[in-house]
Amino acid sequence: MNYLVTGLICSGKSTFLDIAKKYSFDTIKSDDIVSNLYNNPSVVHEIEKHLDIERNQNNLKAIVKELFFASKKNREIIEAIFHPIVHEMITDSLDINQNLMVELPPIVNNYDLFQKYKSIYIHATREIRIGRFNKCNNNDSSYFDKINDIQSDFKLIKEACDLVICNDNDTDTLNKHFEKGIIKK
Repeated sequence: MNYLVTGLICSGKSTFLDIAKKYSFDTIKSDDIVSNLYNNPSVVHEIEKHLDIERNQNNLKAIVKELFFASKKNREIIEAIFHPIVHEMITDSLDINQNLMVELPPIVNNYDLFQKYKSIYIHATREIRIGRFNKCNNNDSSYFDKINDIQSDFKLIKEACDLVICNDNDTDTLNKHFEKGIIKK
């Protein structure tokens, strides 16, 4: 069986996907798809054109990341470039595979996918997520808040998901969903 996996920043999506691999699931992270799209010349051209970026910038990802957080308009432009391609790739993968888990952020642009496919929401309290973020990242601490703000539609997404898993404890809690057969291959 295939599943979409979502949750707020540092809720445990990556850990959950790592566990899923042990239970014979293939996994895809939407962030990896986006990263690979920076190697696609037509995507790069669209980014440069619509965001008015000089051609052949050395660190295009960093520039786009900065612009993404700079304004809602920039975010909409960036999402309009990436999301249709990412959604098509995910849909194609889900349609041809079995035992696949795909990680997606809990944003409204992904809502239709969460309604169409089996989905799992990984929940963790804000305090636990901040602790995980600070433990794993030396980034600007405001990054957590920026991502959290962008994922403000999470309640709508959470309600659309078939299963909500609390991840305030440890990985044993996540494992139990596989062991008990709640998540099926």
